[in-house]
Amino acid sequence: MLMQKKVAQEALELTRECLMQYWQLNPELVLSYCDEDVLWTGALQKQFIVGREATAEDLRGTMRDLKPCHLMEQDFFVVQNSGNVCTVAGRYLVTTDERVEFFLQVQQRCTFVWEQRDGKLKICHMHISNPLGELKTAGDEMFPSTMGRMAHKYLMRRFSTLTDKTKLMATDLEDREHIFLLSEILYVEAGGRISIIAFLSGAKIPVRMTLTEFQKKADERFAAVHRSYVINTECISRIKKYEVVLIDGTRIPIPVKKYRETREMLLERLQ
Repeated sequence: MLMQKKVAQEALELTRECLMQYWQLNPELVLSYCDEDVLWTGALQKQFIVGREATAEDLRGTMRDLKPCHLMEQDFFVVQNSGNVCTVAGRYLVTTDERVEFFLQVQQRCTFVWEQRDGKLKICHMHISNPLGELKTAGDEMFPSTMGRMAHKYLMRRFSTLTDKTKLMATDLEDREHIFLLSEILYVEAGGRISIIAFLSGAKIPVRMTLTEFQKKADERFAAVHRSYVINTECISRIKKYEVVLIDGTRIPIPVKKYRETREMLLERLQ
């Protein structure tokens, strides 16, 4: 017997929300779902903790060492569903908010075990870890200032975007010539013999160019995720089941039959 699909999906979304709130320096949401006998296993040596009270003391205590962060490139999924218990696993990049005085980005993986009791979901176990070698810490330093490998990659990608002057020439429907910077394009949508170019600024311009013609003129940062869409992979916020969410919140569909192949291609490009 499986937990209802709707409830399992709720557990997945709660996992995401708990982590997002935690990294915005609010541990109370995740604590409100913790079982009395929850097991909390964290990245620090001391973080093998049993019990909600001890877990609350630890999570609240870490707040003084953290900086506000947001999650990027989120990938969460239900890996086990049996009866009244389901397990949610995920991986994501923890990135400091722009208002923080320094930049840091690290990859984390998580596992949350949820149990449904009397119609309510409770966390029985939660585990968060960092890839070996990703963080360089001194002793029990909770929030290292040493930039890791993922942070370096992110900065290089952002620097490349800001300095990239690669251009695209296109003609709009009123026969006016435009020259666009590829780095400013969010995605391109097919419209028969024309294409609609969506920009980071929010503007959309129809041009006399097919999607295939655009792909030939664009560079490797652009990928076709659907027969009607080509996206700028540097603008991906997260990959969800059967869709890609871009940094402005736009949701681009991925065909069901090509989801696994497309997902693997995108993840490889994001590494």
